[in-house]
Amino acid sequence: METVGGRVRIAGILRDRNNWRRYLAWQGKLGNAVRPAVRYHVRRVLACCTAAMGASVYRCAGCGTLRVVPHSCKSRFCSSCGTARTRDWCERLLSDLLAVPYRHLIFTIPWQLRLLIRDNRGRLERVMFRAAADAVLALTRGDPVPLGRKGRARMKRRRKRYLPGMLIALHTFGSDLKRTPHWHMMVTAGGLALDGTRWFPAPSRSLVSAVELATEWRLRVVAGILQEHRRKKLYCRRLRSDRRRRLNVERLLGFIGKSKWRVRIGPALEDASGAVKYCARYSRRPALGETRIAKYDGCHVTFRYKDYYRGGKPAWMKLPVLQFIDRLVQHIPEKNARHLRYYGLFASRVKTRLLAAARKALGQRKRRRPAPASWMRRRQAAGEKHPLRCPNCGGNMQLHCQLFGSPAAIAEIIGIEPHEKMPYRTCLPAGALRNAAG
Repeated sequence: METVGGRVRIAGILRDRNNWRRYLAWQGKLGNAVRPAVRYHVRRVLACCTAAMGASVYRCAGCGTLRVVPHSCKSRFCSSCGTARTRDWCERLLSDLLAVPYRHLIFTIPWQLRLLIRDNRGRLERVMFRAAADAVLALTRGDPVPLGRKGRARMKRRRKRYLPGMLIALHTFGSDLKRTPHWHMMVTAGGLALDGTRWFPAPSRSLVSAVELATEWRLRVVAGILQEHRRKKLYCRRLRSDRRRRLNVERLLGFIGKSKWRVRIGPALEDASGAVKYCARYSRRPALGETRIAKYDGCHVTFRYKDYYRGGKPAWMKLPVLQFIDRLVQHIPEKNARHLRYYGLFASRVKTRLLAAARKALGQRKRRRPAPASWMRRRQAAGEKHPLRCPNCGGNMQLHCQLFGSPAAIAEIIGIEPHEKMPYRTCLPAGALRNAAG
């Protein structure tokens, strides 16, 4: 069983006893097609840092010693690669944000919508993102016009209208890996005046009314899904005929449109770093951290989660391995899916112009964007002081060549199995590549 520092790895669970192939066969018997995005990301995770991904070879100029550095998969489903990419993304985003207070909003949906969103991921996720942004813009800028009666009355009385900056992240899972989609929004506590000359801070006690915001969120979600359904019928695996599908979707929207929806408005945040790291931890990394996996015995996986029905107390869940894989891979997004979107001041089309005006109104300067962390910087952050120092003579190593091609041939050169993960400190004698080529 593949472990790192005594910790069970997700790739090891997928590879052990052909669990991934058994999962594909199990889904085939049930008549469920495994999505191409799931197959793609799992293939890359299984090949991460193995001979199948290739490697870079560094050579010491003094004694000729070679060091092999494996290539990673760079998949967001990979726990190690996802962590490095998340850290780089957080640093880039924090350099672009304004140094103002923020609010953390959480938009939830009724449980009846989860099945519909699961079968229409791309279409309905766009509707939800747009509905959340429009709900806030309707109560702060007044455009689009609020759909709720109380919201329209409040906007008529409001004199200060402003444009906030919004970052919205889709979280598809809870701590127990069940599919519970909800949307986290980090919004500036205030915004730029519509004429672009002043910065209006939001009231200290609340950003907007939670009741009015929940009403706007509900009305815009229902209207957006209904419009998308009338344009092209939404698909649901549990419904067969087109007539039943149309009637059931409209009945569902009519039912949930009368229910009470909830939007949580968190306290004011003086710094955006905490909220950014929270959103990134759930949106740019796998659904389960490997440190939460407590035990794997070949048949069952036991992992730790927070039981929110008991006040967030830690609890343990034991699942059969195939069911564990099913819960894990259902949260892999589709190819080119955007689970992080920007609106208002942070929208890509107007970000350069509006953020410059906002910084001028606030008297702030733009921070320098850091460069992405290289492999050497990541190894130094992990505690390795000199990653490219020769272990024999202490000289500096430079890039010599890169290995691509047959995994069996590369594994034979390095002296490992084709599916085995390469260690970072793999060193070869000076003539190893020449002897292998010969």
